Amino acid sequence: MENTFERLSISDRKIIVAIDFGTTYSGMAWAETQRHDRRTAITTWPISQTIRDGKTSEKVPTKLRHTINDIQWGFQVPPQAPAEEVFEWFKLDLDPSLRPSTENRGTRYDAQKLITDYLSKLGEHLLYTLRLKLGEALVRNTPLDFILTVPAIWSDLAKSKTLEACQRAGGPFQNRPITLISEPEAAAIYTLHGLDPHGLEVGDSFVICDAGGGTVDLISYTITNLKPILEIKEASPGSGALCGSSFLNRRFETFLRSKLRNEEGFDDEILAEAMERFEEQTKRHFTMAALPNDTFRIPVPGLANNKALGIQRGSLLLKAQELQTIFEPVILQIIQLVRDQITSSKTPIRAVLLVGGFGGSTYLRERLRNSLGPNIQVMQPPNAWLAVVNGAVMKGLSLSAPAQLTHVKVEQRVARRHYGTEFGVLYDPSKHSALESIRWWDGLDGIYRVTVMNWFIQKGETVSENEAIYHGYYVWKRVSAGRIQKLSLDIFVDGIDRPATMLRDENLKLLCKVEADLSHIPDDQLTQRKGADGNVYYVLDCKLEAVYHSASTSWTLIYKGQRYNTVKAEYV
Repeated sequence: MENTFERLSISDRKIIVAIDFGTTYSGMAWAETQRHDRRTAITTWPISQTIRDGKTSEKVPTKLRHTINDIQWGFQVPPQAPAEEVFEWFKLDLDPSLRPSTENRGTRYDAQKLITDYLSKLGEHLLYTLRLKLGEALVRNTPLDFILTVPAIWSDLAKSKTLEACQRAGGPFQNRPITLISEPEAAAIYTLHGLDPHGLEVGDSFVICDAGGGTVDLISYTITNLKPILEIKEASPGSGALCGSSFLNRRFETFLRSKLRNEEGFDDEILAEAMERFEEQTKRHFTMAALPNDTFRIPVPGLANNKALGIQRGSLLLKAQELQTIFEPVILQIIQLVRDQITSSKTPIRAVLLVGGFGGSTYLRERLRNSLGPNIQVMQPPNAWLAVVNGAVMKGLSLSAPAQLTHVKVEQRVARRHYGTEFGVLYDPSKHSALESIRWWDGLDGIYRVTVMNWFIQKGETVSENEAIYHGYYVWKRVSAGRIQKLSLDIFVDGIDRPATMLRDENLKLLCKVEADLSHIPDDQLTQRKGADGNVYYVLDCKLEAVYHSASTSWTLIYKGQRYNTVKAEYV
C-alpha cells in the first residue's frame, strides 16, 4: 500500500498507538506515519517487576493485584493469589446495565480507578517497548496519538469514564490526543481491508461478529465503493450482549465444582490448573467433529482414581458431549444475535466475519455455518484475535492523514438511539390538543407554548461524522432577573426500543448536560429585545452542533458564531 500514497513530511511524523482494552485480555499495537504499512502488535509482556519480556502472547490478561509497594498486572499476577486481592472483570463495572446478575463487583471497588491503574501499567510497558524498538531519542521527540477501543453496546457514560481513566493514567497518555473507536468498527476496518478485492462488489453486505472474552458486538456494513479506497456504510444499528468466551469458562468452573466438590484434595489450586487447560487448549480445540464420544483430558493432579467420575491417573476424562452441554447455551445466544443482526439489516447479508478471541473458535464457526445455511458464508480472517487492535491502528493512521492513509472509510453510520432535548414550541391545537393542560404563556412572543421532545437524531437514521447535525434554539430571560451567565442544554436518549415520543416520560434517560460559560461576554453584546408583555429580555439565538462518531457523540454550542468546543458535557 505504501506506493499508493504520497509520503508524509518529516514534520507530520507521529506514532499511532492502539489499545484494545478488553474484559479478560488487552492488546496494544502501533505504527509510524512514516512507515504506515508496518503495524506492530506488542507480543512480549512482563512476568515480574524485573523481567519485562518474560511472556510471549498476542494479548495480556486484564488483571490487577495491588501489593504493598506496587501493582502487579497481567501475567505478573500470581495464579494462586488470594481471591480478594485480585481484580478481574472490572471493565464491566463501568456499565452496570451490562454486568452479569451474578456479578457483585463495583460495590467495594472503584472500577474507574482500577482501569486507570491498569492503563497506567500498559502505558509503562508501551514506552519500554517503543524505546527498545525505536530508540530513546525518536520516542522522546515524536508525538504519540492514541486510539482506545470500547464495546459498541456500552453506554455513553461508560465510554466517557473509560476515556477519563485513560487521560488520568498519565505517562505517555499525558496531554495526548485519545480517540475512542467501537470494537466492531475497528475489526471491520482491518478485516475488510484484508479481504480478496477481486471477490468484493459494490452492494455486498457483511456482518462483523466481534466475539471477545466478555462482550459480543455485531454490526453490518455494505460496500459502497471499491476504488480508490474501500468505502463502507453501516447497514443497520449494531447489537450485542454479554456472552463472550469467559462465560464458557464460568460454566466450566461451575461444572467442575459440582462434579468434584466431594473429592478429597480438590481445592482452588487444582481448579486453577484445570481452568488453565480449558482456556488454552480444550476450549480452542473443541469441534463438532469431536462429537459424540471423543475424550478430553483435564489435569486434576492429586485426586484419586474414580471411574464413575472419569478420574484416571491425575486427569479428568471428559466426553465431547459433556463439553457440548457447556458450550451450547453461550453458542445459541451468539447464533441468535447473528440472526437478529441479519434480520435487521436493510440489505441481504453475504457473509459473517468472525473476529476476536472467541471468534477464532472452530466450534462457533461450525455451529454458525450449520445454523445460517449455505447462502451465507461464515469466515474467520487471519489474526482474528488482533483484528480490533490492528483496525484501530489503521483508524488512527487515517485520522492523522485522511487523504494519504485511509484504507477503509466508514462513510455513514446508523444511529443506535434517539438523541434529543426538550423544546418549547408554539402550541398548535391541531397537533397538541391533548397537551392543552400543560401549555404555558410565553411573555416574550405573546403566545402559548408547549414543552415537547425535539429529536435531532433518531434511531435508525443515517449519520456521518463528516456532516454535523444542527439544532437551532434560543434562550431568553428577563433583564430584570439578571444576565445570562451560561448556556445549558440537557440531552436525552430513549431507554427502550420504540419510536421517538413527543413527551418526556420515565423511559427517557438524561444522557448529559452540555454547558458553555458566557460570563466573559460583555453585557452590551448580549442581544436584548422588548417582549410582548412590555418587559425587556435577553434573547440568545443559539445552535447545538452534534457529531456522531464511531464510539461517541461530540457536542458544540454556538452563539454569535463563537464555537464553544470545550463545553462541559457531564454524562449521567
